[in-house]
Order: sequence, then structure tokens, then C-alpha cells
Amino acid sequence: MADFTVIFKSLAPLATAGFGTCDEAVVAEWAVVQVRFPNRDVAALPSARQLEHWCVDQAFHAIGQPDLGITHSAEGKPEAIHRPEVHLSIAHHNTADGCWAAVAYSDSAIGIDVEAERGDQLQRIARRFLSEPERAALGTSTAELAAVWAIKECMFKAFGPALDFRTDLAVDWCGMLSAEASGVTGHVRGREGRYHLAQLQRAQGHAPVWVALGPVRD
Repeated sequence: MADFTVIFKSLAPLATAGFGTCDEAVVAEWAVVQVRFPNRDVAALPSARQLEHWCVDQAFHAIGQPDLGITHSAEGKPEAIHRPEVHLSIAHHNTADGCWAAVAYSDSAIGIDVEAERGDQLQRIARRFLSEPERAALGTSTAELAAVWAIKECMFKAFGPALDFRTDLAVDWCGMLSAEASGVTGHVRGREGRYHLAQLQRAQGHAPVWVALGPVRD
């Protein structure tokens, strides 16, 4: 069995997110012959990591990039092989029965992230990634913490790596309803940008995740 279901899609910038499941044997066969990551020995990775790479490959197919080769910089940032004008961002999150994957493709700096509502963990690290005004605006909502973490990951992926989440990245949080309806304003060392935010759920009863994308052009 092999299935990747697109749940979120953007045309400007070009991006998608979805959930994938695939039998270990099928993923292992793909890993041996895959050409998406020519500089990485995907076949030597554990099965969960192979599934991540397969889902990312499927996400790039979903945005019309079946042949785009991907490598990574020394800092781990994805790069399009022989396409220096292209900016990429990749995110993934494993679950017990599959993997979320998200990709973005743009002609300018771009970030995408997918985050689960990891309540206890996010509460523990909140002081490390939120300023005092942000903590006051967010309170202790697990969903809001996950959403803002995803937005800050977007900013870091687009403009990092030399950025501090608490002091260099700022989010103007105006509540979840406003964030999902019209986006969120973020600042990277004072540089303002707009970020899309969406809650995704693969099926009724399954845990949701948050996808953030940006900066976007309104």
C-alpha cells in the first residue's frame, strides 16, 4: 500500500502539505532507485526516515515538480540542484501510522512548517522561543503555541540560520480566528512579512497539525 493525500495547497507561493502511508517494503524499494535526493543514501536510512523522504518526494510531485533534484547546504537547508534561482522549504512530522510532509517552492525566500500540538513539550520550551509580550498574548493554549512555533519555524527556515527564536523573530498574535482567516504578521529582525496558517486533520478523530507558510505576498 502506498498513498499520499494532499490536504493543503497554495499557488502563490507554490506549496502543499499532506499525509502519507506506505508499506516498509515499498518504501525500501523506492529508496534504492529514487533520484529526488541524489546526494543522500536514502536506502541506508531507517524505515521511518525513508518514509519521510518518500512523502516529501510525493509532495513535490503534487506541486508539479517530478524531476527536481534536491541537495542540502552545510546548515541543512534544502537546495534545488542546478537551480540557484529557486528557494525551497521542506517539513515533515511522523506519526504512529504515517507521515505528514510539506514543501514550498518560490523565487524568493520561503519557509513552510508542520507542527503537532505537543502540549507538554511546547509549554516547557515556551520561554525559549517566545518573548514576554508573545507569552502574554498566547497564554497556555496548546493550539496557539503550536501555531506560533510553526510560524517562527517558517521565518527561521526562510531567513536563518543565524537567528534567535525569542529575540530575532516576533509574531503579532491577534487570536486564532484572525490568524486562520487572514494570516499573521511576523518580523525577522524588524523585517515584516505575512504568514499563512492552517489547521489540518487527515480524518475525523485524528490529531490535527498546524501548517504555516511564508512570507507570502498579499
